[in-house]
Amino acid sequence: MNKINKSEMGSLSFFLIRASFIGITFNSLINISKQDSYISMIIAFILGFIPLLFIYYIFNYEPSLSLPKKNLKLFGNILGTIINIIIIWFTFFVILLLFSNLVTFIHSNYLDKTPTIVISIVFMLTIIYVLVHGIKTISRTSMILFYIFIILFLLSLIGLFSQLSIDNFKPFLESGYTILFKGTYSYITYNVLPLYLLLIIPKNDIDGKNFFKHITTGYIIASISLLLVLVTTIGIFGIKMCELYEYPEFQVLKYVSLIGMSARIDGILIIQWIFDLMVFMMVGMYFILECTDSLFEVNNHIFSIIIGTILIILNEYIISNMLISNHSINIICNIMFISISLFLVIMFISIKIKNMHKKKE
Repeated sequence: MNKINKSEMGSLSFFLIRASFIGITFNSLINISKQDSYISMIIAFILGFIPLLFIYYIFNYEPSLSLPKKNLKLFGNILGTIINIIIIWFTFFVILLLFSNLVTFIHSNYLDKTPTIVISIVFMLTIIYVLVHGIKTISRTSMILFYIFIILFLLSLIGLFSQLSIDNFKPFLESGYTILFKGTYSYITYNVLPLYLLLIIPKNDIDGKNFFKHITTGYIIASISLLLVLVTTIGIFGIKMCELYEYPEFQVLKYVSLIGMSARIDGILIIQWIFDLMVFMMVGMYFILECTDSLFEVNNHIFSIIIGTILIILNEYIISNMLISNHSINIICNIMFISISLFLVIMFISIKIKNMHKKKE
């Protein structure tokens, strides 16, 4: 297999961090931290280096193995298999949630006359086409999308900063410090912890010793880009207007002129969001494929189609017909990502203990 280069790992981390922000983290921050949401994000950015260190340490354990195989070796066949199954279900649910979020948004805002199942199939066929070619193709795709993203992101920022009002960020610290840390927890939960998906790639399959610097760089760039989205939206709309809209990030761009021309550029942001979600889904589905393969051998091509079909059916006939509140989604996601956090901590401690025993021997 061709090795994945360091820059591609950075681009993967970039998109994994951004994927859950629009429609999930943004709304959560607005509801929790209000106009102080940017402070919560800055604190979360700093604290986010802690799970990053755990992931780095796990990468170095048995560098020839992917995460599910590391679990089997570290915890044994029975416990390792149980852990792998739990992680598969967690990952599948997150993918389903993000996929449903994207399809619903596009249908309601851009393609209201197109059946949602058609939108779902078009996106899923694109994802499966890249997925069946392996993680190297996924990483190359993410690298190309990253360059396109940077251009689109800079274009979408033109004309925004001149319309910011500092009054929209007042009063400062109105809700107190406790609320700030609740917002911090929200960002780490939805936007930092998904980096565990990168552990599906064995360290030996990555070209270069300093690859984690590129993952960290992707983390920094993604966090800055999301902070800019948050600051510009609150600074232009104000907290009250942000709370009125389901997707205020898109609404604010409808009133911005691009390079002096009167034109809606909210479409630029939807393209960026599609990039985020497509890369997340590619990596997430690859993660599920590899975890499943560690339990029993599967044909990746056929199983990719099966997973894609299940996602489309669940979204079309179950998720879209269910009245699930944002509060319920937050509870479910919190349970999942708290479990992922505990898993990373337990795995980190287990590896530490095993390495200590090896040194004594």
